[in-house]
Amino acid sequence: MVKYLIAIFLFFFVVSLWAQPKGRVDYIGADDKTAQDTAKKKKKKLPVFLGRSDISGGDISKHVFDSLLKQGLTARDSAGHICKVNGFMFTYAELKLYEDEVGKLIWLMDYLSEYCAGDTVTSNISGSIYDRTKVGDTLYFDEPVVIDPRGGSHEGKPMRFQITAK
Repeated sequence: MVKYLIAIFLFFFVVSLWAQPKGRVDYIGADDKTAQDTAKKKKKKLPVFLGRSDISGGDISKHVFDSLLKQGLTARDSAGHICKVNGFMFTYAELKLYEDEVGKLIWLMDYLSEYCAGDTVTSNISGSIYDRTKVGDTLYFDEPVVIDPRGGSHEGKPMRFQITAK
């Protein structure tokens, strides 16, 4: 009985926290909060590209993807200067055919994620990724960190590629 009452109490407590109005600003430090929000909105992410190309996402053939992935990631600032990519989160969503409990075939995605320091994928990934990629797979490059020519660190735009037959 006590466990039941505790569960009900926790449920209503979580619901009450969730129902709180979002974006509420206290009177103390309201100007600071507004300034921080404005600064976040103004900071633009630098475009990141696959290899030394202008491709930053979308449908791509296996051959083109594999050759550009070997070159690593590059970024450019608004003036067109090449910037170094210092790291990113790589996620590989591999389309696989499985059989459910009654023998019906179903397509499902298997996910592999790994943080890659630098501008290329790790040796763990590069050892098998070129043999594994196939039509229907999706590859994500999230949270890229870009270093500009003056040494400043910036966020890069994430990329998403889908392997196609073209």
